[in-house]
Amino acid sequence: STQSTGKITMYCCECHVTTCSTCAATSHSSHHTEIIPDVVDTEREKLNQVLSEMQTLLDRSDSELNTVNEMLEKLTKQTEAAIIRINKEADKVVEEVNKRKAGLIGQVNALKTTQTDKISSFKENLKTWSKKQQQIKRNLENILNTVDDVAFLQGASEIRGEISTNRKSSALTDLTSSSVNKWIDFKPTSNLPAQVECLDMGTVALTKDEPVGTNAVLNSNSRVNTARRQRRRVAGTSRDTMDHETPLQINLEREENAVIIRYSSDQRRGDASGSASRIRSIHQIGSCGTNLGDFFHPCGMSQLSNGHLVVADQRNNRVQILEENGSFVQMFGNEGGGIREFKSPGDIAVDREDNIYVLDTRNDRIQVFTADGRYKKMIGGIGTAPGKFCKPQAIEIASSGEILVADSGNNRVQVITPDGRFSHSFGREGSGEGEFMEPCGVAVLGTDVFVCDHHSHRIQVFRLTGEYRFNFGTFGSEPGQLSYPSSIAVHPNGYVIVSEYGNDRLSLFDSSGNFKMCFGDEGNDLGQFLSPNGVSICVADGNQRSRNVKFYVCDAWNHRLQMLELIC
Repeated sequence: STQSTGKITMYCCECHVTTCSTCAATSHSSHHTEIIPDVVDTEREKLNQVLSEMQTLLDRSDSELNTVNEMLEKLTKQTEAAIIRINKEADKVVEEVNKRKAGLIGQVNALKTTQTDKISSFKENLKTWSKKQQQIKRNLENILNTVDDVAFLQGASEIRGEISTNRKSSALTDLTSSSVNKWIDFKPTSNLPAQVECLDMGTVALTKDEPVGTNAVLNSNSRVNTARRQRRRVAGTSRDTMDHETPLQINLEREENAVIIRYSSDQRRGDASGSASRIRSIHQIGSCGTNLGDFFHPCGMSQLSNGHLVVADQRNNRVQILEENGSFVQMFGNEGGGIREFKSPGDIAVDREDNIYVLDTRNDRIQVFTADGRYKKMIGGIGTAPGKFCKPQAIEIASSGEILVADSGNNRVQVITPDGRFSHSFGREGSGEGEFMEPCGVAVLGTDVFVCDHHSHRIQVFRLTGEYRFNFGTFGSEPGQLSYPSSIAVHPNGYVIVSEYGNDRLSLFDSSGNFKMCFGDEGNDLGQFLSPNGVSICVADGNQRSRNVKFYVCDAWNHRLQMLELIC
């Protein structure tokens, strides 16, 4: 809109462009034009007002981020308090209340997951918006410091567009609905039915007093958590033909306003090849408590060469060493961030020299001890750089001595040399091949690495060098499907045992990912589980001719270890 010889002295308020006096009188004659100095003063005043309002918005977003972090922390603390009280109250009553307790804990964890996802999503959106707004703010400050009037007006026009497109899509008030507040402000009482009512899940009460092996009908006006529990009863199974060495499975079915609990030997479902493999329970070790030999949410374990069990007693922030029969040997560690101190130890690995590697999850590190509990060294620390960790969940030591860590918060697996130096890593955040959504279990078979991709409900297999090979498993509760796989162990014969946090069971595959069978269900009887976690194959007992496989499972929220045997 300017002529080659025209001097720019005017500004068209309708076209938002600078122009010379000639063009202002011709092509912009029907528009409102002013001399540039007058427009600059007005525009500068307006943009200064915009800058002030933007700073107010940024201050408010910082406050909202702090509030969101407090909500997340409070949510976690209230969840833990609720689960502790639920367990204490349930232990005082009989079998009917124990059934009620198991369902209640599942509902509490489901509520926590739902609300945490919602708040975390808002937090990430808020952080993204704030980052963009900071950039716009810097651009605006640069424009306001511009001396050249023409450049100033051109920049002012551009910044208006950026401001209009970067508007917040949601507000903190979106999170403060009555359902969220009811959950965050939930306070346990001494009465279990009252707790159920407080969580808006209805009441649960037995209406038939029948022994295990028959049907029990529970009245309930709450929804069955079908996303986590979609059980199917196998027709035609006779109680007379059950193998009583194998624990019974509890199946939940919905019939109008009742939840039917059916007991069957359904856990031995497997492939159609007619395989005679099955799993039987041998014994359990431990109970809920803080005394020596007791556990509070054990979630990882391994064995020394002499057969002694080394257990990550997570909520007691300690490591316990027990004999195979459960007799206490020794304990080390307490809560803290120093040497020999732990914050939620998540897993254990033992090398060929019987050194004990403790995955100190919330301290984002590995601590190494001798077999008798003497401190040796530390590996890692919080961060995203190679060799640093963010809430690591699992550890495994390959036959070569390399240390593999499921670095969950960083969505990767890191490989550490035997002397503690970073070697390489593989994986990143995502749901594609070779990507993870919180890896939380790792096992090695030869040169293959099996990884539990927790939130993608699958197992991914890599070479030890990091090359992706294949994956297996989809979300669900049918045979061969997985729900939040939490731990994995692989026997040299090729048996792959996966613990499912969401289905409260174990699933057995071969090393190629072919499904074989599943075992267990929600409950606290022998052969039942409540959020099973760490799986560990037993140290060879000298009977090399046996094809059977003995292994341990950390039955986390039943606060015990279970020893089982795969009979091939």
